[in-house]
Amino acid sequence: MLALKDHQLANLMTAASKLPVEKRGVFLERVVARLSLQGFRFTDDELDDAVRRALVGLVHHDTAA
Repeated sequence: MLALKDHQLANLMTAASKLPVEKRGVFLERVVARLSLQGFRFTDDELDDAVRRALVGLVHHDTAA
């Protein structure tokens, strides 16, 4: 089970809300998988890192300028 502090949950939900609905489940699964490698004991920085890594390949960056 993953237990988050209120501010951690808010940050996670903010990141998820920037993704299309169909990619949010994959994103959350990636975050949980990464944090589970640490035994679900993690710092804010480790959660932020897990979020950044989980977003790789899921976020579309418009490079047209």
